[in-house]
Amino acid sequence: MFRAATIFLAFTSSLIARDFDPKRDVFAFSNDTVMNYSVTHDGRLHVGEKKAKSDKPTHCCFLFTRSAMQFWKFAHFGPKQPRLSDAEYRARVRAVFRIPTWMGRKERIVFPGYADLWSFSREHEKILRADLGSWLLTYLRIGNWRMMNPVIRLQQRHFAEKLFADVSKGGVRAMYLAKFPHMNHVVLAYHAERLAGGGMRFQVYDANYAGEPKRLDYVPGSNLFDFEKCFYWPGGELRAFPVYDSPLH
Repeated sequence: MFRAATIFLAFTSSLIARDFDPKRDVFAFSNDTVMNYSVTHDGRLHVGEKKAKSDKPTHCCFLFTRSAMQFWKFAHFGPKQPRLSDAEYRARVRAVFRIPTWMGRKERIVFPGYADLWSFSREHEKILRADLGSWLLTYLRIGNWRMMNPVIRLQQRHFAEKLFADVSKGGVRAMYLAKFPHMNHVVLAYHAERLAGGGMRFQVYDANYAGEPKRLDYVPGSNLFDFEKCFYWPGGELRAFPVYDSPLH
């Protein structure tokens, strides 16, 4: 008991969070999809055959997003400090991943020898991948069943306003994007701006695109969100729900 407490206190530091940067506060490696996706010339999504075994993590968008939040909230990087052994870094990664994302916390776990999560993950991908957690459990989360519920558009408007308020204050929010049966994905919103006509635009971290921000708009005319076109989505309207802000989400 004493030993564990000593180790923990040795690598914590009381620091204030900084703005989220998609080229600094995310993983240098990306998530991958199990199936081959493509978008046809007329804008339809085509789901092809299963990919050959990938050397990237798969099914892990929930895990990438949750872990990026945990590092942003609970970790600090000390680039001028001496680097540690792999075993010591692994202990600190596990300590970060054990902290629920919805917790408030003043102390941060320090990662010496690196400037940010991007540089740390580029050199320690194996350590991070080994402790991301089980992708299967994310598919069984209680909040996932919301994608099957009827569309209540006023709820989407309420969530968009709350999301805008939280992100505008410097926070980050995990968002579950859903449109049955083809969209079942999680992104992390970190920047917000108002658009003409009452719309809102959010910049999001998408684990399928390492270091490349994506756009998600709230459309007041439909009271739905619009996610930009990418390799696994033709672009268009869908629903968004908060995740990782309470044990039930």
